[in-house]
Parts: sequence; structure tokens; C-alpha cells
Amino acid sequence: MDWRLPRRWQVGLTLFVLVVVIPVALFGVSVDSAAPEPVPFQDTRAIGVASAEEIVADDTAAIPRVQVFYSQYQYVIGYYGLPTALAAINEPATRQQYGHPLVTYVTDYSNTIPSVGDDGRIDTERLPAWTAASDAVFVVDSGATTPVGEAIVPFRDRDDATTFADDTGGRVVSWATLSEQSFETDDGAVVRDRVAEQRADADAWVADRTELLDRERSVTVGPDDDLQAAIDDAPNGTTVAVAPGQYPGPIEIDHPITLRGPGATIAGDGAGSVLHVTADRVAIHGLTITGVGNQTRNPDAVAGDAWDANIELGYGHGDAAIKATGANETLISDVTVPHTPANGVLLRRSPGGVVTNLSVAGPEDWHDGFMGVIAMYSPTVIQDSAVTDGRDGVYLHRSDGTIIRNNTFRENRYGVHLMYSSTVLVADNRMAGQEYGGITVMTDPTRNAIVGNLVRNTATGISTSGSNSYIAHNGVTDSRIGITTTAINSLYEHNVVRHNNQGMRTGSVVATSEVTANDFVDNDRHAGASAGPLRVWRGNYWEDALTTPSGRTADRAYMPTDPVDGQRHRSMARRTVAASPVYQGLRELTGASPGLRSGSILDPDPVETPQNPELVETTAALHTDGLAGVSETASPP
Repeated sequence: MDWRLPRRWQVGLTLFVLVVVIPVALFGVSVDSAAPEPVPFQDTRAIGVASAEEIVADDTAAIPRVQVFYSQYQYVIGYYGLPTALAAINEPATRQQYGHPLVTYVTDYSNTIPSVGDDGRIDTERLPAWTAASDAVFVVDSGATTPVGEAIVPFRDRDDATTFADDTGGRVVSWATLSEQSFETDDGAVVRDRVAEQRADADAWVADRTELLDRERSVTVGPDDDLQAAIDDAPNGTTVAVAPGQYPGPIEIDHPITLRGPGATIAGDGAGSVLHVTADRVAIHGLTITGVGNQTRNPDAVAGDAWDANIELGYGHGDAAIKATGANETLISDVTVPHTPANGVLLRRSPGGVVTNLSVAGPEDWHDGFMGVIAMYSPTVIQDSAVTDGRDGVYLHRSDGTIIRNNTFRENRYGVHLMYSSTVLVADNRMAGQEYGGITVMTDPTRNAIVGNLVRNTATGISTSGSNSYIAHNGVTDSRIGITTTAINSLYEHNVVRHNNQGMRTGSVVATSEVTANDFVDNDRHAGASAGPLRVWRGNYWEDALTTPSGRTADRAYMPTDPVDGQRHRSMARRTVAASPVYQGLRELTGASPGLRSGSILDPDPVETPQNPELVETTAALHTDGLAGVSETASPP
């Protein structure tokens, strides 16, 4: 029996596939589908604000929100703030990645009786609903603000908008007017431009705190003297000099003095913190501290009812060699903690501190210890220090603006661990043998810079999250994953990933970051991707990825996630397959059909030679000889 369809049926079926099936498969929407209804905001892929700011502004009316359904993207994108949304919608790369907006919804402040508080926060008596942006009008220049800048407040009802504008001194504009305006938000390039300023600010910060070491000496204490009594009696703004020898702790400093003791050891009794600072502008210099207690939390501590109270109780009340609480502008320099079963330095609600030339060692098994330096609600400069065998070398919680630079971390759980901390600079650190990660950023912060670090032998060298960040000039070797590109709207440039299982990996379903001018050398797989849209990375060097069976360099795009392309640098057979007409035809098909490239990475403009030759050489030495093979100044500025 002949099962072939009549030719007119074949033509009709072909047209059906071309007109109906392929658009649905590639773009996720029917050509005849009605506009989708808005979804709960928590079901969107939301961008535009750091998670800590989102939690603080937990009132859903405090930040006007937007959700957009795109024609070629299966997820709904949520935006905190109209400027964030409009900047993204008008960006050509957004159209390339996600298609055109099918429908845009905004929070509707009609019938909510909105007002603006003295702090610029929007307050309402009712929660806003959703309305189509094209049906709304918007109040600008009202004085209302959000964590990401000026608030543009939407209203479906023009009369309500006019009333709000009259009350706040704002003015009413249409969606069309807003759409024609240019909006800019902080991205990775903006953060890059701030790095030099952050370094200079840190230099000034350190210089100011270092002046605390120049205070006039009021007393010299010997091993037979009462150190606590001498500290208590010292006038404000003077130095207590401690002669070499051993002194019993614990010690408390409750007024602004400098404690200097090169060659002196303060020995705690193994219960509690050894040195406790409770006053501003205290300096501790040159001491060795032993006998730290082993408690990593205090069951009797009370942290209040803030959203992060449990985090503070879990991390911020343990024992430490030096603990500073409510003590602004503390200086800790040239201090050695040869062993601590808890923290080395703990700073809680003590902003403006400097920790420099600190040496901390924990138990051989990091599970038995805690943090080298923990800064909680305490922006700090942490520099020129070394932490070994700790749970985390440096742990931050809500310490925006901290600078962590020129440190060495060995055999910890994490080298640097950021929680709810934005605008942090992590620069020129050296790390080896961390069990879980070298630099790990969690909880979706924003505007962080990770620059010039060297990481070797860990699970994930640099793990990023959040948004609007800058990750550059880092070298990662001998790790399961070199660098993750999970931070959205960020810039990853001039990094070298060498001899890793995967050089880089992307996990974000929002593909808004720029990945360019990086060198991928001698990795099992140069890059990997989880589910999500096509990620376009441009102008990177992929070692041996474009070498043909004849030895010449192919002039074409490279897809490191492709099963053939991704192993070209490891297999001559894969190079042969990649040069075949059948494979070239498949590449052309997927190149013309975005829906067939989901979960992929494409570099349309790969380069033939490394773009960071000095860092390539440095990572070669790091791979071969570890930290001993690289100088302390090996990281780029």
C-alpha cells in the first residue's frame, strides 16, 4: 500500500509546519495567541535591585515594578523600577536575545492613595495591581526614590496620577513619551570605571587609620604589670606600649587608645574573645593572640527583630581573637593569631575599620573552625593578610563598600564569601586549596568588582551572582569550574581560565552580561551552559578551538557548548567532523533558528591569539608551581 500523502496535502502540511509549528517551537507563543495575563512578580525572572535592598523594601508598593513577556523567551522578565525596564527594553541586545515585547505590565497605583515619605519612599494604603503599560500614565519628578534611583510611578487612572503629581510637585507623562527617553543604569562598565576610585579611597582610608599608630606614648607595660589597668588608666588618644612577653587575657578597650606590642603575646583562657574593642578609633598593633574560645555563636545573644536577625545570631556573636562591636574606625595591624577554633577578627556594627598584615590560622579541618575575618554591618579595608584553614578567609554580611585586597588564602572552605554585600572590591588576592570556592558571591548583590585575583585548585574559582558587576583580570587554574557568569548585566573581560574541567559556566536564564577578551587555555571543556537562551560572547580566545585538520585556523564562529565544537581542542576526530559539509549545514540551521540554540554559548568573533599574554604566563606558573610560582605582584593592577 502506498502511504504517501497526495502532493497538495504535502504542501499544506509543510505550510502548517512553517507557519504554525516552527514559530511556536522557536518563540514559545502561538501566532494567534492573545496577550498573556500578568503573573505574580515572584514568578518572574526579576532584575534591577540587590536582594538585601529588596528585603528592606519588602512592601511591594515601595518600588514600582514591571514585567515583560518577550516573543522569543519562555520566561517572564521582571524589573524593579521603570528606568531599569526601559533601559533594557530599548537595548538592541535585548531584542537579539529575547525578541520584541509582546506585552508590558506595570504596577498600578490608582486607588492605592500613594504618598511620598520624608525618606523618598512610596507609601500606600492599598497594594497596587497590574495594568498594561500602554494603558497607563506615569508621574515623574515626584521626589519619590527607590534603592535604584528615581521612582517613576504608574497609574491607569489619569485623575489619580494628576492628584499625586499635584501633591508631590511631579508631572504626568505617557508611556510613549517615556519610551522615547534614554535611560541608563549601572552596568559592569560603570563599575569598571569606579575601580581606580575605590583603590584610591582605600589608600586614603588606610592612611588615616595608620595615623593612629603615631599617638604619644602614655605608659609602657611589662609582663609583671596589670595590662588591663594600664589600658583603663591611659588617657584618650595615647599609646599603651606593651613590652615583649606574655600577658593574660581577656582584655577590653572601651576608649580611643592605641595598643602597641611587637613581641608581646596576649593569652586568653580559652573561653570567649581575647580582645574586645567597644570604642571608636582604637588601634591594635604588633600583638600575638592565643587562647581564643571555641564558640562560633552565643546562645544568649539578642539581635532584635530585623529580617537578618538569625544570620547575625548565627555568625556575628562568636568568639574571636579580636572582637570589635560598635567600634568605628578600628585599626588592626601586624597581628598574629597562630590558632583559633573560632574567628580571627570579628567586626560587628563597626564600620570604617582597617585590617592589615593580619595572620590567622584555624584548625586543620575547617569544619572545626570559623572565619579568618568576619565583617557584619561593617565596611572595612582588609589587606595584606593571610588566612589558613578557616571556614571562610573573609566573610561579609551587609558590609557594602568593603575592600579586600592583596591577601593570601590557603586551605579554607571559601577564600572570600560575600553575603548581602554590594559595591565591594575584591582585588589582587591569591588563593589555593579552598574546598568549595575561591571567591563566592551569594544573595544577589550589585555593583561588585572582582579584579586581578589568582585562584588555584578549588571547586569553583570565582562564583558570581547578582547584577551590574565587573569581573576582570583574574586567573583561575586547576578547578572544577573556573568562573561562573551568573551575575547579570555584568562585564567579564580579560580573565584567563586554564586547566580547569570547565573554564567558564553560565547558569543565568537572563543573558544580559558581556563576556569578552578572555583567554580559555587547556581546559577539558572551555565553557558550559545550563538551560536558557543563547548566550553570545564575543572576541575571546579559545585555545585550539579553530584549528582545522590541515593545521590552519578556521575563520568562523565558535560554539563551546556544541558537542563537536566543544571538543575540537581535545580531538582531531572532532576537528574532522566539524569540517564536514553535514556539520556545516547543521550549524547554519541552528544559526538561523534561535529556538534551536537554547542552552548554548556562541562566540561569533573568536580571536586567534591570547589577549592577556602576561596573565597566561602567570597562570601557567600557577598551574605548575602553585602560589610559590607567582609573585605577590603578579596580578594585574
